[in-house]
Amino acid sequence: MISKAKNIWFVHSQYEPPMPLCLQRREGLGAHIDGGKTGPHSTGHGETYWDAFRETVQLGYIPVDVAKEIGALDMNWNPPTIEELNKNIKKRVYQLKANV
Repeated sequence: MISKAKNIWFVHSQYEPPMPLCLQRREGLGAHIDGGKTGPHSTGHGETYWDAFRETVQLGYIPVDVAKEIGALDMNWNPPTIEELNKNIKKRVYQLKANV
């Protein structure tokens, strides 16, 4: 179970720099997502936080602790603030790697 209001960080290692995504469980069964390819949005229309978690993984995002363990992310990496993350998404800081 994912605790309410806990931020769960993921990265997509096919982007340079790795593209962060933050999933936060909300009251009830919903979730809010910041970052990633689509930017900030919340679950709706019957979608649960668990649906959002599964979809995040299916889209190729890796939990940060796993990404660090497999060498896809520097061990010293720390997530940006939500404000920095969403600003970087809008500025298109994260670029798909050429060899992917």
